[in-house]
This record gives sequence, C-alpha cells and structure tokens, in this order.
Amino acid sequence: MKRLPYIDIAKGIGILLVALAHNGTAAYAPFLHHWIYSFHMPLFFFLSGMFFKPDISFLDLLRRRFDSLLKPFFFGIFLIYFGAVFFEKMGLSIAWGRIVKAMYANGYYLDWVAMWFLPALFTVNLFAFLFYLAFRPAKHPWPRWIGLLVVLAIGAWTVGWFNPLELHLFGRSLTLKGLPWSLDLALLAGFYFILGREIFQNMPQQWFLSPLMLVGTGAINLALTLFFPETMDFNTRAYGLPVVFTLEAVTGILFILALSRQLERGPGWLSGFFSYMGRISVLILIFHNPVQSYLTPKLEYVLHTGIYTPLIVYPFSIAVPALIYELGVRPNPVVTKLFGMKEK
Repeated sequence: MKRLPYIDIAKGIGILLVALAHNGTAAYAPFLHHWIYSFHMPLFFFLSGMFFKPDISFLDLLRRRFDSLLKPFFFGIFLIYFGAVFFEKMGLSIAWGRIVKAMYANGYYLDWVAMWFLPALFTVNLFAFLFYLAFRPAKHPWPRWIGLLVVLAIGAWTVGWFNPLELHLFGRSLTLKGLPWSLDLALLAGFYFILGREIFQNMPQQWFLSPLMLVGTGAINLALTLFFPETMDFNTRAYGLPVVFTLEAVTGILFILALSRQLERGPGWLSGFFSYMGRISVLILIFHNPVQSYLTPKLEYVLHTGIYTPLIVYPFSIAVPALIYELGVRPNPVVTKLFGMKEK
C-alpha cells in the first residue's frame, strides 16, 4: 500500500512527544506530561493497526512482524549492552544477566523502558489476528464492533490483575510485575490497534481535513486532561477511569491525525521534518533513553540547571538517532533490515 504522508507525520509528532514525555517533563512541565500521557501510547497502537491485514496467513504475519518488530528489539538490546561493555566497562556477566532479564520483554525489566512497545505490539498483532478470525464469518460489521467494546471492557477491567504477579514455586515466592511480552496488555492495547483499522477502513479520510475535527477533538481532550488529573500509563498498567481515559485517548488520537492533515498541506519543510521523524521513529524509540540517561548527569554537572537539564538534553535525544540513521543505517541495507526499516 502506498505511504500516506499524514500517517508518517502523525508518527513523527507521536515519537517526538514520547521522547519528550520520558525526558523529565513530570518535573518541569507536569501538565504537558499529563497531556502527552493522555493519548501517546494508544496513538501508536492505533497507527500500527490502521494497515493491519487480517486476511494474510498466520505464518506470514509471524514472519512480517518478526522482521519489523522483534528484529529491532533483539538487535537494539544486544547493541546497547555491547556498547555498555566496551564503552562503559560493564562486566560481561552483568551484561548477559541484563540481556536475559530483558527477554521478559516488558518495561519493568528493560533498562531502556520505551522498548517494551516493540514486543507488546508483536503480541497485539497476534491478538488482532485471532479477533478477526473469530468475527470473519459475520456478514455485518456490528458484531465486530460489539466484540471490540467487550475487548475494551475486559481489558480495562483486568489490566492491573498481574501487577504485581505473585508466584509460589517449589517452596519459594517470586514477585513479577506484569506478564511477559505484555500479554496482560493485549486486550486494552488491542482495542486501540483494531480501532485504528476499523476507523481507517470505514471513516472517510477527508474528515481529518475538517477544522471542526481539529478544534473539537483538541478541546475535548484538553478539557478531560484538565478536569481528570489521574495519569494513564500502559507500561505501569494505570487505566483508572475507563470511560474518561478512553475518551481522552480517542480524542487525542483524532486530534493528532487532524493536525497531521493540516501539516501535510502546510510548508514542505515543516511536513517534511515530521514525516522524517515518523520514518525513523523506531530508532528514536530505541535510542532516546540511552542518550538521555548518558547526557543528563554530565550536562547537569557542567550547567547546574536542575530540573531543566533534561530539556536541554532533549534535542540530542532526537538528533543522535537521526545521525545513527544517516551514518549507520541508511547506507547499510543489512543494518536497515535489522532495525525493521524498509530500504528507500
């Protein structure tokens, strides 16, 4: 399918907000942090689901998602710890221990938390395949929509059941946070993923060009964020008020899509910037945490800017992944594939 520029722009806006939300905004801009968290992860599941193809075979789905999601996850994990061993003098045994822990593949067991999204999205793809398999015999869309609402209700109800997870094995107790590969998020995240496909397939794309869509969804999302201070966080399984949080997420998603359509029609340099960020979003996802973790204490030591030091680091957390792409990924087809990116 031909790329739609506004989808890349939406991904670009989303990934810039993700990196910003992880960069100390809770301290120096708490409302901005709360606003980003009202929709940023549902946005990425929604965008990922828009082009989902339920009619492909299960094996083909596994192959495609392994290439686009698990390759960059595994490669990123090994690359980061390879760098830690050689440049930060981390012991090899410690590095291997952290790699093994990272294979649990949810944010509680990853040093660079944002990478939980890649295996979680793999899990959600498998769930979506089963969902459409179950509703394939239906001749009308309404059973699918009812099923989707049931998925949301059960997902919101059960999202905190496994955090923590207490296990008693062979006379020993073990406490885990969440299920491996974010299986406990499959229903809730799957709702937004499938919603993305359903809206993309059934809603006229011209609707996103409407100024009313832009202003209306933005106003509703902002009002909900102002009046309901509780924060949504998929990684920590925080989804306290299902009706409010779902409205926040859906209006935030539609606002970003409407904004992206407007940017698509704007100056070429501006739309091109956000589109470029969207195309390299997997690299920003993987590398913004290491850059922030490495530079923040060093710049704080020099500048003594306190809670605002992460804001100074923020441009570097975007620029470094872009340099990695330009110098190490784009010229090398093998590395391009390892990061799950398509060659130009």
